[in-house]
Amino acid sequence: MKHTLVRRAAAIRTATALGLAASVLAVPGSGLAGAATGDTNPGDIVLGAITLAQAAATTPFPGITRTVYQDADRTWTVNVMDIDPNRAPITFDGSIGQGMYTTQTVQEMLEQTTGVTSRRPYLGVNGGYFDDGVVLDQTDRIYLGDLGGTSMRNGRLLSEAGGGRYAYDPVTGKAVGLRPANSVLMLQNGRPYITELGTALTVRLSDDATVSRKVDGVNRLPGRAGHCLRNTDPANTDVTVADGVCFDPSEIVEFTPEFGARTPAADLLKQTATTTDDDPGVEVLFNAAGVATACFRPGATAGGIVSDAPRGGHDVPPGGRALEGTGDGAAWLWDNACAGKPVTLHTVITDTRFGDTVADTWFGRAPAGAVERPIDPAMYATPVGDVLIRDASVVYQVPGDTARAWRTAGGADGFGHLFFVTVEGQKGGPAPLAAGATRSELAQLLKALNLVDAVNMDGGGSTTLNLRDQNGSEPPVTTTTDSAPRHVADTVYAAVGGYGLAK
Repeated sequence: MKHTLVRRAAAIRTATALGLAASVLAVPGSGLAGAATGDTNPGDIVLGAITLAQAAATTPFPGITRTVYQDADRTWTVNVMDIDPNRAPITFDGSIGQGMYTTQTVQEMLEQTTGVTSRRPYLGVNGGYFDDGVVLDQTDRIYLGDLGGTSMRNGRLLSEAGGGRYAYDPVTGKAVGLRPANSVLMLQNGRPYITELGTALTVRLSDDATVSRKVDGVNRLPGRAGHCLRNTDPANTDVTVADGVCFDPSEIVEFTPEFGARTPAADLLKQTATTTDDDPGVEVLFNAAGVATACFRPGATAGGIVSDAPRGGHDVPPGGRALEGTGDGAAWLWDNACAGKPVTLHTVITDTRFGDTVADTWFGRAPAGAVERPIDPAMYATPVGDVLIRDASVVYQVPGDTARAWRTAGGADGFGHLFFVTVEGQKGGPAPLAAGATRSELAQLLKALNLVDAVNMDGGGSTTLNLRDQNGSEPPVTTTTDSAPRHVADTVYAAVGGYGLAK
């Protein structure tokens, strides 16, 4: 099997960002001092109809500038973190903490990245949207860590793509169609960019490509896909959609070692009331070579790799995989993998914005002549929400946008800087002032900061900004609307590393 790394897409993304730098007509970071409009003073920014004055500007670490804005009554606080990897050796990355099965606070995940205190991340924010409808611990508000879209880390796909959100006409503000896949914030080789990533996952017989089935998900509960706005497979009429969750009684879900826990059992679905499906199903374990080593099915005649046992409650083999199936997905696994037929997993990840194949990988025996394109281990991708700015233009201008919330945004300017922006309301303040900002207001604010691309990330109670202190800890400087920082699925951060280029 041949191996090749895809570099063309990265070159296209770099050229796009650099080409747009001239269109921004600003020096790096000029949005921080040049966002004033109308009657505002230099250094002020505007959030909707409210003017926020610059309250503080500091450089807590080389290459990192923190600017804080507040209105006169201190109802709103906006933190702008401008991170310039050219000025200092800074790297961008992300963490899922203990694993995809659970959630943690941003501080916990940052402090677990390394045992060397002096090398802990400089700062981090909450990352992607996740399924907060499955609560594992009600007292401490710990959720299942199922990220709501394409996620990648360390050369491994951690969660499958979700359906893209609406694209809007920048003039009329009307929805003009759906993006082909969910948006992601990508951090790669010390540079940020925003794109859309689609995934196509299949399992097939190694010796017969005609015997195959779709793999529906990665590292999540079979039967439930959170942050699912619509059925992306109209041919599958078994799918139902309710409150942003898709339910499907027939699925195959892949689990990787990054799940971080034993595979979920069928009764977990019943206990959490997340689906009406209680199919005991089938589970198959594969070793690092892609060979099936165990098959679990209730009522099965034990023998060979087959055990009379329900799915769930098993460790994913090191370097291996587990597949759980329900409905016709269970039947496919039983008829093929459990019957001793070699099977192969095929994963294709496509950048639908730049029109390139990010990865094309095989787990198990690949077909003769297959060319593998591994996932670049330098990539970290987290699923985000609506695209607010694209190619230096505001693309989110929705009439009647009144939904206010605390906000976290991520973006990049034309010079390779990564920006994290948080918008806080006043804790315990009168609604709607305490509720933060609308997406449209956030988009205009980010435009004033001269960002080329920007997205709305998970917000509300998830909004968290943590900054390393002199003791090497990362306490939150932006606290959430909850009484304590919320547990989230992942964090994106800036840390020591990379190669500063400036003299």
